[in-house]
Amino acid sequence: MELNSLKKIIKYRSTYSGTKETDILYKKYFINNLNNLNKNELNLLKSLFDIYSDDEIYNILTKKVKANLKFKKLFDKININ
Repeated sequence: MELNSLKKIIKYRSTYSGTKETDILYKKYFINNLNNLNKNELNLLKSLFDIYSDDEIYNILTKKVKANLKFKKLFDKININ
């Protein structure tokens, strides 16, 4: 998939999550970092949305649960430890 298409999909998915809290966190961590991510990282981020629900992603971002190790480098890069 083309880089710009991936960014558009992630922006759309991050903007219309359904709750204001997740929209704010997605903007902070995902949308603001889109230009810092390479194509593989963008694909990984897209797969995060495919695998986890918004509630699960919210819990990961707020450090209530840990994400699969598959996403560790991605979260490290966007400062989620």
